[in-house]
Amino acid sequence: MELLPHLQVVPPEPKALVPRTPEPLSASLPAAAPPPPSGIADFWHLIWNRKWTVLSAAFLCGLAAFLLTLPQTPVYQAQTSLEIQGVNDNFLHMSDVSPNADLYSTEGYVQTQADVLESKLLVRRAAEKAKFKERFHSDSLLSRLMPTVFASSGNIGESTLKEIYKRLKVRTAPPTRLIRIVFDAPDPRLAADFANALATEYVNQAMEARFADGQNTIELLSRQMEDLKVRLREDEERLQNYTRSEGLTYLADSKGSVAEERLRQLETEYSKAQTDRITRESEYQVAIAGDKAALPRVQDSQRLAETQKTLSALRGQLAELSRALTPQHYKVQRLQAEIHELESELASGQGAIVGRIRNEDNEASLREKMLAEAYQEQKQVVADEAQKGVQYDLLRHEVETDRTLYDSMLQKVREAGIASAVRTSNVRVIDVAEPPARPYKPDIILNSALGGLSGLLLGVMFACAGEKHDRLVRRPGEARILANARELGVVPMLRGATPDVSDSVRSMLPSLIFLGAAKGGPRMIVVSSAAANEGKTTILRNLGDTLAEVAGRVLIVDADVHRPRLDALYGISNFWGLNNILCDTYPIEDYPVEALAVETSNGLFVLPSGQRTDNSAELIYSERLARLLKRLRREFDIILIDTPPLLETPEARVIGRLADGVILVVRSGQTSAEALGACTSHLQDDGAVLLGTVLNGWSSKNSPYNYRGRRKASA
Repeated sequence: MELLPHLQVVPPEPKALVPRTPEPLSASLPAAAPPPPSGIADFWHLIWNRKWTVLSAAFLCGLAAFLLTLPQTPVYQAQTSLEIQGVNDNFLHMSDVSPNADLYSTEGYVQTQADVLESKLLVRRAAEKAKFKERFHSDSLLSRLMPTVFASSGNIGESTLKEIYKRLKVRTAPPTRLIRIVFDAPDPRLAADFANALATEYVNQAMEARFADGQNTIELLSRQMEDLKVRLREDEERLQNYTRSEGLTYLADSKGSVAEERLRQLETEYSKAQTDRITRESEYQVAIAGDKAALPRVQDSQRLAETQKTLSALRGQLAELSRALTPQHYKVQRLQAEIHELESELASGQGAIVGRIRNEDNEASLREKMLAEAYQEQKQVVADEAQKGVQYDLLRHEVETDRTLYDSMLQKVREAGIASAVRTSNVRVIDVAEPPARPYKPDIILNSALGGLSGLLLGVMFACAGEKHDRLVRRPGEARILANARELGVVPMLRGATPDVSDSVRSMLPSLIFLGAAKGGPRMIVVSSAAANEGKTTILRNLGDTLAEVAGRVLIVDADVHRPRLDALYGISNFWGLNNILCDTYPIEDYPVEALAVETSNGLFVLPSGQRTDNSAELIYSERLARLLKRLRREFDIILIDTPPLLETPEARVIGRLADGVILVVRSGQTSAEALGACTSHLQDDGAVLLGTVLNGWSSKNSPYNYRGRRKASA
């Protein structure tokens, strides 16, 4: 019959399907989900399988280290500690004298001193002081081993220095100012003596260098001071000659010339004369314009005051007589004569005072005029001297500068002489080296232990390298560790090359049912593998047949559009299938159930891949696939989807995201650990759920149990 009006393909009429609501696969089964395995157990299993390789490498390396340590000469190590202190540069103002004063506080100063300790000069002097060559030469074994170094006696040569530098270590400990001198020698006393000798020579050299710096400073300053003394004498003579030739006269206190001092005096006197003239002039103007009797000088005159008093008394008497006598009376006339005489005397006295005021005014004006003329003349003299004073000031400044430098340099020379006489050092010995009680190398126990540990690590590397060389999944449990997922089942290989699939799939069924039982279990499962020919389609077919017996309606979808096989396995037509539905434009919800699958047996339905088109690979990315899978969930209880190998095509990864989970089929002896890890990473990156793995084609001949679980009979 015709399925859809627009379809031209009429597949064989399947049995009628009655849609029903699917039930959970494990609604009544308890949950049992073992935790994922740990990688430590797999690593320990790898080491245990190759334990003899690891132990042999550890034993051989430890034995080699022991044998190599036995003939070595014991070496003793002595250490001396020094502290580099900051020099008191303020002592006698040495910071102003020494050119190296600021070097003691620089960051690289301690490291510089460490390099100085390794200089050939110090090392040679320390070796001579400790008699290194003679004492080292006394060791007959070393003398035989190094005849070129100790063949001749005498001074320390280059070959001896090379041997010393091999044994000498100078270490710093930033940010401290400590320096440690470490020296190795076969003789403990020699090791301590050389370290102490090097420290002593370094301290002595530091003191000698500081003393030499002081002496050099004194010598340099003395030469410069002599030159400065000669120059000072020449400058003073040049200043005196110029002063005499120009007729300049300067005060001894260097406050200026005589002309300048005379100008300042005239200026002061001229200012006073101006003030005095104004005072006199104002007083004279008041005297000639006002009442003379009211003048201060008139009132201050005692004689005029007595005359005025007598005059006032006579006038009083005249007034009394005038009331009693006539003006012609002799007494009245006599009083009037006396009064007239006194008035004349009073007027004469007042006129004399006014005359003195006029004379003082004239004198003040004349004095002001004369001082003004003298001041102008002196200003001209000072101006003439000022032009000559420019050169004079330059010469005098040179003399003063040279004299100041000479005095300062003389003071520094005296301070440097005292400071150099005090021989100080900024190096202090903290710990003096003592002969060590036991050698620090070779340590037989430590070397043997390190050798054994190195051998152990080497053995582990060999074991890992051997395991990497054989990185195929072979035994049950390996895929579980590598994929960090459950191993749902194992399909053993029986009777040569024939896998016992049916019984193995039945034993795998509980593991699949228990997956997520609390949440209803997975209903849409993708079955894939890493590569081709690993048995995924066979496992999927047997799993579908088994589930159809216990789980209701089961649908198998052939999504392997590149190599479809389910149509041939079930003997159905591949004319209509998944590709046709995805290419069609008819609504998914309007398809009848008969167009979605073909029933092959009771409860088992198959959706073949269908005819392949040019864009079959792109159809999996369409939204139509998601709608189809959603429709299939409503029609069937369990959906198994066969996809191409996961690492070869994208179908398994795309459909795996839409399904409830993915089962990976692993072929024993064929699937590599790298391929399995790549599949796991891809699924994890895509957000798909890896339900577990199935080991296919496992050879059980080396197992103590046969495929039925019965223990093999012992020989």
